Amino acid sequence: MSSTQSQIQNKGELIGEVRGKTVTTTIREISPLGVSISNNSTGEFTGKYTASQMQTVNVSMNLDGSSSYETKAIQNTLEGDFVVVTSRGTGKATGPATVAFEGEAAFMTQSKKLAWLNTSKGWIEGTANNATGEYQAKFYTQK
Repeated sequence: MSSTQSQIQNKGELIGEVRGKTVTTTIREISPLGVSISNNSTGEFTGKYTASQMQTVNVSMNLDGSSSYETKAIQNTLEGDFVVVTSRGTGKATGPATVAFEGEAAFMTQSKKLAWLNTSKGWIEGTANNATGEYQAKFYTQK
């Protein structure tokens, strides 16, 4: 069993879901092995808390349809709480313009109400549509 399969089987409680849309895309590098891009996007996080989200995703897309990514995101709640989310993982093309992805996530906040996030190790899984720029992802705690 791969470590990814093990992680999926060990996902815990749902923290929440983010839905958003890409605002800008920058092509970072083109090589015989693939393409590297950066996406900036905005979205809405809902679940154990609700927040607006801004993020930058750096993606390395390989010729075989596989990819790897790193994400840096900031979330702001209406109550003024601020959360930083980082994640990294892998993706695989599921169609001509669609990708499924999964990986690990970490959270940081100084909010007393959301302090439990600081000790939560997260697991993320989601999909993205490169034609429409829309994405959705669910965040879980890891067991």
